[in-house]
Amino acid sequence: MTLFSEINNCYYQIVYDLITHTSPLTREDIANTINTLGYEESILYLLPKLIEDSDTSWNLFTMEDTVYQPKVHAALTIPLSELQKSWLKALLLDSRIRLFLSEEQLHLLEGHLKECEPLFYPQDFYYYDAFTDGDSFEHPAYRENFRILLSAIKKQQYVNLSFQSHHNHRIHHWFLPCKLEYSIKNNRFRLLALEVRKHSRYRFFTINLSRITEIIPLEQYAKYTPDINRYIKRGYHKEPVTLLIRNERNALERTMLQFANYEKNTTRIGENLYQCEIYYNKSNETELLIEVLSFGPMVKVIGNAGFLKQLRERLKRQKEMEGNFID
Repeated sequence: MTLFSEINNCYYQIVYDLITHTSPLTREDIANTINTLGYEESILYLLPKLIEDSDTSWNLFTMEDTVYQPKVHAALTIPLSELQKSWLKALLLDSRIRLFLSEEQLHLLEGHLKECEPLFYPQDFYYYDAFTDGDSFEHPAYRENFRILLSAIKKQQYVNLSFQSHHNHRIHHWFLPCKLEYSIKNNRFRLLALEVRKHSRYRFFTINLSRITEIIPLEQYAKYTPDINRYIKRGYHKEPVTLLIRNERNALERTMLQFANYEKNTTRIGENLYQCEIYYNKSNETELLIEVLSFGPMVKVIGNAGFLKQLRERLKRQKEMEGNFID
């Protein structure tokens, strides 16, 4: 199996875009599409193949007056290539993606892909900067809780939820589930939810799914969609973490990807030098600290004195541990 398929070719994509139009196209429409999606020289090759009446044309359009009508149905779909099937088979081996699929969907997909070899296996990857005690994604109770929450989020449905807090206290309330969030470092899913309080008021909660002991969907639904981001921002630390990023070894792109789940402002302040302000919730401070440290000398913390103090203390402890190990 090669890692290239013709269906990913630029010319294939241009032709697919043209023949799936629901309305007739003028010669100018076709030329503009080719120029937009193709290369400078693409129009010289493609345009005659598409609109000329000759033995070498592809005969994909019917000309009516001055417009061209695609001969194929607008709902045309391209069959998956062997490479695409192999990639999908690899994704299905990840226990996290299976949380989003029903048993019927999994059975159907596995049946279609049973003859394919996965493009890669989960054991081909080693996550050196992640915790090893993540969630049990394959546990039946965890999967059931995940699906109930996913459905409730889509329907804006209230749930009766019980969970164990970090201090091992049992908490039982009505909640409106709003978002599911995945932590790469902790290898855990978290629920962002609003606790229902008196007088139609809410209180924001972040709950690890592994701590949930019971979920009962209720027959009540939210009349409007609360602005969950407004509640999240209320829990922000009063001062963002300010980073200086030296864009070497692709550091800027890597940091933007790593901190994609945080609200942030990034500006260029010099040659290959960027300043990034990251807004974070106090409950995520330790995770953010570990993520910042993983970039080494490419990232320097210059703002938020409390965060900087914790960073120095962690580095000091790490140095002491290394010294004890050498001794």
